[in-house]
Order: sequence, then structure tokens, then C-alpha cells
Amino acid sequence: MPKLGDVLRHEDCWAKTKEDSAPGINVRDHCLNVGCVAEALLSLFHTPLQELTPQGIASLAALHDVGKVSPGFQVKSEAWLALHALRDRALQERWVWYEADHAKISQSTTQKLLGMPNLDGWAAAVGAHHGRVSGRLVEDVPWEPERLRLAAELIAEFGALPNTPPSDAVIWLTAGLIAVADWIGSDEKQFPQEARWDLTDRRQQAQEALAKIGLRPARARKLSGFRDLFPNIPSPNSLQTTTLQVVREPGIYVVEGPMGCGKTEAALAAAYRLIAAGKATGLYFALPTQVTSNRIHLRVQEFVQRISEDGAKVRLAHGASWMAETETAPLLRATSPVDSEARQDAHGARSWFASGKRALLTRYGVGTIDQALLGIVAAKHFFVRQFGLAGKVVILDEVHSYDLYTGTLITELAKRLKELRCTVIVLSATLTEKRRRELLEAADDQPLGRAYPIISGVAGSFMEQKCEPPPSKTVRIRHFRGVLPVTEAMEHARNGECVLWIRNTVDDAQATYRELRSANFAGGPALALLHSRFPFFRREELEEKWMERLGKDLTKRPPGCILVSTQVAEQSVDIDADLLLTDLAPADMLLQRLGRLWRHDRRSRPSAGPEVWIQMPQADDAFLRVAGREELRAVLGKSARTYAPYVLLRSLEQWRNRARITLPGDIREILEAAYAEPSGNEPAAWRELREELERHKEKMAQSARSATAVWHIPVLPDEEGIQTRYSTYPEARLLLTHEIVRLNKDSVRLHLLSGETITISGSDWNFDAAKAIHRNLGPVPRWAVADGLRKLPRGLADYVAQAAAVGLLQPDGSVRWPGQKGATGLAYDADQGIVISRQASSCAVNEESDESYD
Repeated sequence: MPKLGDVLRHEDCWAKTKEDSAPGINVRDHCLNVGCVAEALLSLFHTPLQELTPQGIASLAALHDVGKVSPGFQVKSEAWLALHALRDRALQERWVWYEADHAKISQSTTQKLLGMPNLDGWAAAVGAHHGRVSGRLVEDVPWEPERLRLAAELIAEFGALPNTPPSDAVIWLTAGLIAVADWIGSDEKQFPQEARWDLTDRRQQAQEALAKIGLRPARARKLSGFRDLFPNIPSPNSLQTTTLQVVREPGIYVVEGPMGCGKTEAALAAAYRLIAAGKATGLYFALPTQVTSNRIHLRVQEFVQRISEDGAKVRLAHGASWMAETETAPLLRATSPVDSEARQDAHGARSWFASGKRALLTRYGVGTIDQALLGIVAAKHFFVRQFGLAGKVVILDEVHSYDLYTGTLITELAKRLKELRCTVIVLSATLTEKRRRELLEAADDQPLGRAYPIISGVAGSFMEQKCEPPPSKTVRIRHFRGVLPVTEAMEHARNGECVLWIRNTVDDAQATYRELRSANFAGGPALALLHSRFPFFRREELEEKWMERLGKDLTKRPPGCILVSTQVAEQSVDIDADLLLTDLAPADMLLQRLGRLWRHDRRSRPSAGPEVWIQMPQADDAFLRVAGREELRAVLGKSARTYAPYVLLRSLEQWRNRARITLPGDIREILEAAYAEPSGNEPAAWRELREELERHKEKMAQSARSATAVWHIPVLPDEEGIQTRYSTYPEARLLLTHEIVRLNKDSVRLHLLSGETITISGSDWNFDAAKAIHRNLGPVPRWAVADGLRKLPRGLADYVAQAAAVGLLQPDGSVRWPGQKGATGLAYDADQGIVISRQASSCAVNEESDESYD
């Protein structure tokens, strides 16, 4: 490596380029802007969170780009070299050979400034500001004296660097703050490249920039009581009152109570009090699915309108919530070809500020649990999510509904949120004692009460308080086997009952709906089907219609109906049925399904009392105890592909001899019995299935723990579902069209199923077209569209991140691939959704994967 000549002054080094690729703002001015934004962000922290962030965090943020004072970075701009007559020198000294990753150089320089190995975590936070942890650091990068001179100026402005070792939680909180400060400090609407302000003006501009983006402190009105928070609830019940008594400080709390008992309102009331007292910076409500998120979002928005001084907006965060966004992103421009890192960073910043991810940064958000879990797995910008959630009330709803993979991640998330001074409120109707102990990190010798409902929590010390249960409800249980009781179900619907029939797979739900439709006479009761395999726009229509028709408002209730559904109607949706039919499922899932039965108090109903019909295996107890493992799988049917066979057998033990169940009194007993350690006389085949399940659970838990090893594994895109869910059934998306017209080699016109017509090309990306495409996408098993994946129109890949196929809908409802006359085995019906026939399974690599479920 040749010897370098005189070091250039940092004042002459560029940090950003202009649209014409000319050098723009210099490194010093950009670092000052970002340091001022970091100060403004820190001012939003409440007192408990401020205890985590010592003096000097703003200085770390300002240091993020000192690595740009280096030959390997500065050589990227030909215009800058020409301006300073440095082309010959750069060639002679071979600047292109030097480290070009300025984040690594910034981290190395910061490590030198900190001086102690136990402080290196602070430097790692600086080096991660482009979304990933820096790997190999660099030594002996030229121009270090000038970087140190710039660093000294920045530290003089923003304060001495921290001198205490940080925890992992604090490292990533700081990294998230630096990344967000860098994004905002790079917004050219707020910080023009030509501006040369003094520090006072920069600080004022930073405050204004946060306000325009919507990053403000959460200020709550002074409300006098529960009635002010929820006008439709005359007075709080015991669970709600007890929650307010227990949840008073940041910590982890578990609220256990029966379905429909007001747990959501209890958690929101506790959140209000913490926000009003300055003990929380905002709220994020996390749910299992997009459907449940959409429904709760409406309720939380009404709540926030009542409590907020400025009528704050509640952001929705999940994989499809971006389609509802109308606001434009900050001008985080990086069109110059000279800096690929800047282009990637600008794209990443836009994806945060102009999408549902923004819900985690703003004061109030509702979304899927995945959006929060992406904060603890090795996903790009995982630490931005931790920063966005820090100090908030985070409500985790329906925690029981996750498998061990996602459940393990939730346990890790709860620990991290507690470290970040959050208030974590876990809501569940069907939580086992073992799971409650894990979430609370309660010691093995810590006794846990078995009362129900009950509120437990850890905020410095363990606390627990039982509640008065709501009035009891006795549900009659009927078991049926073999032929589906279609005729009887229809008779109940004709008598005015609203019937809910939950099947475990989409295929079974569609088949049941077809049988009901065949048995229905003209003028008979309304029939409907809900599951995941509809195009988005159609699923949204059906959900909106039936959640409203079977909700609380009696005036909208049909005079008898049957709604067939998969697990989308199982929990966190306000469906009130007179009669429930259901497949056998794990005990906790069955209890959740019972929560849709006689959910609201009504003066009169067409049935004498709540009743559930459970479909049982066609085998008696004696056979179940002597059958082999594969025989048991066969007798459990398709449900054994949806749920672990051993769990179904243990659930069967609790339900097969019951003629009635009393809610909520029997909930705890059934749960603990179904998931208790097995007895010593368990049949051999059951034991084999249990051992198989334990191996699978350990595999899932280990995979989850590995996914959180953010220091050691490469990052993946920060997209919902990546690393947050465990699946052996790969999915794809099917886009249905009536017509595809090729306009030229780069563009095509699509007449979509929803009636919209769009044009896409390989050169121009259109936001309205993107929304239209996603409204018409439907999820399907990947094997079912394997041939279609190879026939993707040019340009469509720019609009759909997942594997996708385009199908031409024929007049008879069948689907064809473009340019192909043969049958695909796919069809579409507006009432049934996307239907997959057995013919399609010829494409499958694994025949057993042809059952899909929600």
C-alpha cells in the first residue's frame, strides 16, 4: 500500500451528494444535524427510560458518520475529486484499496475514543446504524487524526461519551436511536444540504422535524374514571378493577380471565393511567393475526381519541397495513449512483416512515405480534423496533395461541421489553401455570395461585391478586362422529339460530360449506364461509360483513344463519353464536371457540341454552388405547396435520365424557389436566407420539433461540413472518386476473378480479398499482402454484416480495396459467375463495402438504 500524502481536513469531506452527484453537505454538518435529532429523541423519553441512557448518547449518534472522513469513502465521488483536484492523488495513492464501509470505520474510531474493551458495546451501536451489526472491524485506516479532531468537536458540543459498560438492551436501544436520528437528520425537507446553521438553529429544526413526522410525547387528558374511558361500560368489573390495582409500574403482568370478560378494556385502562402519570411513552397492542389486529385497531383508535390531548392517530402495523397509508414519506433521497449504502439506507428509511412499521415509532400502534418479534430476531433494523417499543405499554393478546417457536420468541421479547422499562401486559383466557411461570420468570419455588380469573405480575417483586369471576354459563356438549350433521344444523338455522361451524382446515371448511349450500332451499338461512384463502379484498368484505352481522348490535343480526370458518373466527373477534359446531382441537383452542358462544347478554334467543357439538374420532376408548401410532394419526384425520396428534389425544381425554361444561369455573381444571405431565400407564403409541412431539418442540425452541443470536448470524429482511413463525408448509400468493394484455416487452395490462385495471412495467413502479395488486392476492400452498411461479409477467416481482403466480380466471371459475391450456387444478368462487382440487396435488413434492389451514 503506498504512503498517503497530507491528510485532508474533515471540513472538506462530503457526507451526502446532491441529485446531480455533486458533493453536498459535509461530514461535520451532517453529524451535527444527527446529534441534534438524537437529543430531541432523547427528550421524548420518560424518567424510567432516561435511567437507561447516560450522558453521551447524543455524542455517539453524532459520531455515526465520522468514518466518512477516509479515502475509501471519499473516492466514491468523482465530482468531489475533481472539485479538489485530487484525481491524480487518489489514483497514485490507490484510495480505492482502502476500507469503504464508513460504519466500520466509525465504530473503530469510537472504540479508540472509549478506550476500554468493556465499553465496546457503545461503539457497536454506532457501527450498526445501517441496520446490521458490523462484523470485522478495521485498523490503521488513514486520516484517523482528522477523524479524531472531528470527534473531539462533536463531543465538545454534545457531551462526554458514556463511561459505564452497557447491557445488550441498552446497546440496541442506542443503536435504534442512532439509526432513526440518522434517517431524520438526512431528510432534506428538514435539513437542506446547503443550510449552514448554528447549533441553536439545528436544535430548533430537529424539534420541528420530529413534530412533522409525528414523534411527540404522549400527553393524556385528565379523565375522572372508568366511565370516561369507556362510555358504554357503566362500571368496571372485578377483573378490570383488580388490573388497575396491580398494574401501577413498568414490569410484566399476566391478566387471565374468561373469553369476553373485558380484558382488553382492563389493559387499556392500565395503559392510560401509566401514560397519564408519565410512566409510559405510548402504547403498542400486539395480536396474533392481521384479522384480529384490524378489529382491535378500530377499538383502540376510539379509546385514544378519548384519552389524547391532541387526538393522536393509532397506526396499524402488519404485512398489509401499508395499503391504508396515505401520507408521503420524508424526502430521504439517495438517487446518486456514487453511494450504494446511502441508496439502501434511504430505501430502508422510507419503508419505515411510509409504512405500517411506523406504528412502532409513533406513540400509539396496533398490529401483529410479528412486528414486535422482529425486534429480537436477526432481522435488519431489529434494534429500531426495540427503540420504538422502549418505555411503552405493550399489550400481548392471546399469548396461548402460539406454537413453541413463536412462544419462545415471545418469552424473550417480554424479557427484553422489561429491560427497556416497558409495561408488558399479557392477556389470555387459556394460559397454563407452566406458561404463566415462564412469562413472569417466576422461580420454581414461587407458588402461583390457581384462582380464575387472576392477575399476576412482577415489578421489582412478585404480586398476585384474584378476581371475582363473572356469572357462570353452562354449555351443553354433544359429540358426533362420521357424517356431518348438515341437516340438523340447517334446521337450527331455519329456526332462527345463528350457527358458527369451525373446521380445522380450509379444505374441510370449503367442503362443509358446499354441503350446506346443496342442502339449502330457496329462501333458506344465510350461509357464509370465512378462511384465509380469499383474495385480500374479498376476505376483507366478508369479514367486515359477518363480524358486524354476528356482533353485539341485535338490529343487524340475521334471522338464522350458518357461518363456516377456520381458526380466523376462533379468538379476538366479537362473534356471538347461538350454536357452535367444531372439529376436535387442543383443549385451549376448544375453550377459545366456546368464547364465541352466547358471548353477549340478550333478552331472548331462539335456543334454550348455549350448546356445542364436537366432532369426535370414529373410534372408541378401547381402540384408542391399543392402536398403533399411524392408526391414531389416521383416526384423528386431517386435524392431526394441523395439530400435534398427542395434544389432540390429551384434549380428547378431557372432552369425550363431558356432557356439559361450566364457564369459567371449569377452564383451569381442563387446561391443567390436558397439559399436565402424563401418567405412568400411558399407551405405548401415545408415548411414541409424545416423544415425537417433545423432539419437535425442542427443535422449534432451539430454532427460536438461534434466531435471536443477533451478534452472530447474518440479518434477514425485516418483513413479517421471516423468523417469527415456524412453518413446514411454504406459501405463495396467487394473483387472479380476467385478462392479461402485453403492451410491449416491458409492460403488461392486468384486468384484476376486483374490477381494477392496472399497467405494470419493469421500469416504473407505481404505488396505486402496488395496492391494487396486493388487494387481489390470495395465499395458497406453494406446491399448488408451482407451474405458475415460472410464468410471472415481467415487472410483477417488483411488487410482490413473496413467491407469486398469476392465474387467468375462466368463465367457468377454473384458473389457467398464461399461455397454457392445461388444467391447473385451481378454481375460484366468490363465496368459497380459491379452491384446490386433488388434480393440483400432482405438482406437490410432498402429498401430505396438500392440506392448508389457518
